[in-house]
Amino acid sequence: MSQTALPDLADDLVTLVLTSCDRPAFLERTLTSIAACDLTGIKRIIVIEDSTNPEIESVVTKCLSSIPHLFLQNEKNIGQISSIDRAYAHIDTPYIYHCEEDWLFPSGLFLAESLLILENHPKVLAVMARIPSENPDNYYSRPKHTLNGVSYWITDPKIHRRWGSFSFNPGLRRTSDYTDITSYTTIGPERDISLHYKLQGYSLAVLEQGDVTHFGFERTIKVDETKRKRAPGYFFKSLKHRVQFFIYKHFK
Repeated sequence: MSQTALPDLADDLVTLVLTSCDRPAFLERTLTSIAACDLTGIKRIIVIEDSTNPEIESVVTKCLSSIPHLFLQNEKNIGQISSIDRAYAHIDTPYIYHCEEDWLFPSGLFLAESLLILENHPKVLAVMARIPSENPDNYYSRPKHTLNGVSYWITDPKIHRRWGSFSFNPGLRRTSDYTDITSYTTIGPERDISLHYKLQGYSLAVLEQGDVTHFGFERTIKVDETKRKRAPGYFFKSLKHRVQFFIYKHFK
């Protein structure tokens, strides 16, 4: 692939959306890390809190006092997916940088590098900034690309039924790929969203220089996952997904 200059980052290019659920100490650590980054290209930060903890708003205000932001707090716990749909309804930029409240950004968000990749690969859904050592080994089953000094891998969407085509891990993505499906709630949890995009041939890109790290490994109650397993027809939906992936993997 030919050398291409890194794209310019306009002030109204990206909305950073951060989901949070009753972990104020984690949230403060993540927001402090983000606030220390070069935020060129970020129009504003949207934080959505999926708990009624009154402490959360003061954490957001303290950490983002000098940064344009919008704070949303649900009146009750509605789950990650519904919270994301609510936050995304306020986006008015062509790109989204998605994040959760348990990540650290040692050297930045890698916006220019990520934008370069998205502009050159229409079937890359999102660019992952997570440090490569924290990703599954099969993310690197394909040869590495290098474009204008930016090195990255593009995942094979056929490597796994659930993963490799979508992730809520930190990274840049197109707003249009979200608005084309109206909402994530109509599809389901993260794994179902990944399959939805996988069947359309989408992959993820993984930055070799990415150094974003995850620190919130404690288990939390996942409302979306509980709803998924208790929903009528769960078994048949799961079977349908397995068949869809089998056909995609072996015949497309």
